[in-house]
Amino acid sequence: MIFVSYTDKGSRPTNQDAYFESDKFFIVCDGVGGNAYGDIASKLACTALSDFFKTNAFSKAHFDKAFESTQLQFREMVSKYPEMKSMSTTVVMLTLDKEAANIAWIGDSRLYHIRNGQILFVTEDHSLKNDLAKKGEDTIHIKRNIITKSLSANHAIEYSLHTIPKEKIKAGDFFFLCTDGVLENVTDEFIKSHFQSEYALEKIKELILQACEGKTKDNYTFEIIQTN
Repeated sequence: MIFVSYTDKGSRPTNQDAYFESDKFFIVCDGVGGNAYGDIASKLACTALSDFFKTNAFSKAHFDKAFESTQLQFREMVSKYPEMKSMSTTVVMLTLDKEAANIAWIGDSRLYHIRNGQILFVTEDHSLKNDLAKKGEDTIHIKRNIITKSLSANHAIEYSLHTIPKEKIKAGDFFFLCTDGVLENVTDEFIKSHFQSEYALEKIKELILQACEGKTKDNYTFEIIQTN
């Protein structure tokens, strides 16, 4: 398995994104920009979740405990610094072991599973625009970045989980994790065109940077993993 990662503040004054990478575990977080201390929220989530899985297996029960443990750390932070009570973050994470790939997410940071330009799976945004679209309502005037779920000290933990069994993962497959800032300029059509087996990871990374640099208003962060 090989992987590359990148983060940039884009046109924002600060970077509220954060990420974690290892050979079997990947996280991307986007601190909610409308709330204070989003940068702290995203970093705390990455640290707490990665620390939890250093000593726990990638099981459904452990995902529950991982988020509960992380929320507890949020609450401990807020108890020390009450001004941080509204801090929150999106989370998307990928775990890989000999049995399966597990994808857990809260909010609108995304993960794609791609094979030779074909998108096999993509996470479903926890956003107002997506919720209304599923009801068949007009969303043309709804901003894409209004999220309906996030990880915070006080709100109920409502994460989604998707499992891809090992037999449905082939050598050369890509997993692409990203914050919504990336998606300002990286469309599904871009992914289908450029996530091809003949492109090296560094080449795909460069193509994404060419699409985002100087054009993306938000912070943008991504991780690309290719299986072997």
